[in-house]
Amino acid sequence: MTDGERKPDAPSTATQQAARPQDDEKQLGGESFIKEAGSALIHSFFTASKTIQLYELNNEAVKRSLSEFVEATKRIIRNEGKASLRISAEFLYINDVRIPMDSQTAGPYLYLIEEMKKRGVEAFEFHPDLEVEEVGSFLKTFFEIDEAEDAFEELQDRMRQSSIRNLDAMPWIERERRLTDAKQERKDIRSESNMIFFRTVHLMRGILQAIEEKHVIQVKKAKRLTQQMTDIIQTDESILVGLTSIKDFDEYTYAHSVNVCILSMLTGDRLKLYKQELARLGLAALFHDIGKVHIPSSIVYSTTTLSESDWELMKYHTFFGVVELARVKALNEIVDAMFVALQHHVHYDMNGYPQKPEGWELRLFTKIVTVADYYDAMTSSRSYRKVPVTPDKALRFIMEKSGKIFDPVIAKTFVQAMGIYPIGTVVELDTGERGVVVKQNPQSRYIHRPSVQIIDPGTEEKGPLVNLTERADGECRYRRSILRALYDLDAGVDKHSYFITE
Repeated sequence: MTDGERKPDAPSTATQQAARPQDDEKQLGGESFIKEAGSALIHSFFTASKTIQLYELNNEAVKRSLSEFVEATKRIIRNEGKASLRISAEFLYINDVRIPMDSQTAGPYLYLIEEMKKRGVEAFEFHPDLEVEEVGSFLKTFFEIDEAEDAFEELQDRMRQSSIRNLDAMPWIERERRLTDAKQERKDIRSESNMIFFRTVHLMRGILQAIEEKHVIQVKKAKRLTQQMTDIIQTDESILVGLTSIKDFDEYTYAHSVNVCILSMLTGDRLKLYKQELARLGLAALFHDIGKVHIPSSIVYSTTTLSESDWELMKYHTFFGVVELARVKALNEIVDAMFVALQHHVHYDMNGYPQKPEGWELRLFTKIVTVADYYDAMTSSRSYRKVPVTPDKALRFIMEKSGKIFDPVIAKTFVQAMGIYPIGTVVELDTGERGVVVKQNPQSRYIHRPSVQIIDPGTEEKGPLVNLTERADGECRYRRSILRALYDLDAGVDKHSYFITE
């Protein structure tokens, strides 16, 4: 069961939120209310969709989930006068307000988008007289229709036959839209970055679950997502890189692979790889640790030093990765990933593992992924190391081990791409202020002077955005300089608001 799913009998977010007095609802602003209530509606819609596919309409869990969905819908209608759910640019909107997606909501969010698209539905409109029985009848009909060119027409016909009148479905209209087609506003890039990041985390969760269930990996979606990442990285990678700095231990298994994918593609872009090569690199990086699914969790998540026998078994994840990838039908698209999975723990000086008697000829993609893998692992909380290394210290380690663990050219390129203080680093300034690095300075001579979002000391909210190259009027000295990087936990900063779409 994925994080986005829950057992039918579990209390839902919708129940808790729908139970609030209406007076409390009126205290919320229009958009704030819709974001909060809309998230509850999406969760309840997801739960109702799942339970109705498992049980009959008279089942108590089904009745409860349908009631929660109807109440979540009517709560919005009471407050706003209407309730609609719409897909636009791969996001869900309630009454034209985009509902934020994060690692916790990605499962329900993406599930609804996929199921609506399968049946050619772009939007639903819910009417005030919507009843539980009507929703149940609709969902039964909805999930009985298979993906097909005429799926929407069939859905409309069957809704008419079932006399479903208080719920309308609107047809999907295909719209071509690519990030690089036109100059994008920063808000658009932020939204695209969020969507692709969380879709990829969700995909990796599904892939690892599929492997555990002995299914063959499907690479088509992963390939498409890495191609989309390429567009963003070649436009403005700052939000994507910032998302890699938000470390959620519960999501580490999935997010680590996505982080390594992004950081590897960032490095490849600085090495001037062609667009097609960047997408191939991203795919290989995404699957670099896939063999760990065959290692017992007691070893992977051990909080103590591994015994010699456990460590030897852990090393085998490189071979298991190759074996798993070899089962993919489109082998020509996965060859790079097989080499990376096998070699990403082999050092530049040929130490590391696995060992080969005559030594390895390390591929470029392997050498890039090795650096990205080390960096993300060092800057993340792990079961055996609760306090991570600050980003600047991790970069210092990479440079110190250049020529030993890491290829010198790759190590230097990675550090230059990340900056002395990478995006997402919490820093203390010589003014006594704290801030979060949100963008690197494009000029290499100012690599130590990025743009920083100041943290308001009273509210811990975002303060002004400052460029550390700014100088005091009539003076040579800089207005602000970084004193040191801080540990996220010590700083008490929630970085979600800095990089996750509001």
